[in-house]
Amino acid sequence: MQRWPYGRFGIVLATEEHSSAELVGIAEKAEAVGLGFAFVSDHFHPWNSAQGHSSNLWPLLGALAAKTDSLGLVSAVTCPIFRVHPTTLAQQAATVHHLSKGRFVLGLGTGEFLNEGIVGLGWPPFGERLGRLRESVALTRMLLRGSEVTEKGKYFQVERARLYDAAPELPIYYAASGPRTAQAAVEDADGLICLGARPELRVERTFPRIAQLSVCWAEDHQSAVATAHRYFPEVALPGTLFCQLQTPAGFEQAALQVQPRDVAAAIACGPDPEPYLQEIEACFEAGFEAVALHQIGPDQDGFLRFWERTIGRSGS
Repeated sequence: MQRWPYGRFGIVLATEEHSSAELVGIAEKAEAVGLGFAFVSDHFHPWNSAQGHSSNLWPLLGALAAKTDSLGLVSAVTCPIFRVHPTTLAQQAATVHHLSKGRFVLGLGTGEFLNEGIVGLGWPPFGERLGRLRESVALTRMLLRGSEVTEKGKYFQVERARLYDAAPELPIYYAASGPRTAQAAVEDADGLICLGARPELRVERTFPRIAQLSVCWAEDHQSAVATAHRYFPEVALPGTLFCQLQTPAGFEQAALQVQPRDVAAAIACGPDPEPYLQEIEACFEAGFEAVALHQIGPDQDGFLRFWERTIGRSGS
């Protein structure tokens, strides 16, 4: 079993909320204050227009590998079912693995229509999406081993492809929001990523389990709630909508029903560390080894100062 080597706390680098240059700067500061890893999102579209960005994950990961020294880097998460062919995925992932001197974890999932719909192939039922993920991962692992691969699967075809800069030791994690993907992770993956504590997704395998928590720090509770409601009201939407809506405009329309009080009820907000510590402790009690904190909105520096003097010091 591969153990989780990057400590108990990380930061989320949201490519849909910040420019690529800003994200590199945030990562450097996060490493400096003692955060051990970064989840880096992979979006073609932001969730809504207020977020306003869509940096490409792979060159960003290269820059992060060059600009940090010890920070673990996790694609959280890439969807390899339409936009990315397994040959491309394996080559990109191996390159980041070598650039980062082994600090990269390839996080994969079944994706959202928001990002995958752009290729014009529709949005199949979950069972097909999971089948595509698993087939893509099987081919990616073959390629990462450095052998020549020729395979014709149900969804993907590879012909005489060989990855010369192989990376057989590169870990692959699955992101799961339901039991079917969690079980697939038990069979296929080296670890599991979840949004929130999700105690119902306990699995019968001992491997790393990492949680992501969205939060919003500000000097006062009202300002934090207002910021979260402006930049990411979708955090309070039912989970299934995240996979099904196709455009930022669609998410904005769905989020019209979300009130600030709904956001405040969904995530930890404001200057009091106690709600953050409670959410984090729930993740640890559910069996997660580490938590990646997603500070919503532009004030990343304020959040990092808050983390350094409260949560980071507590060693919760």
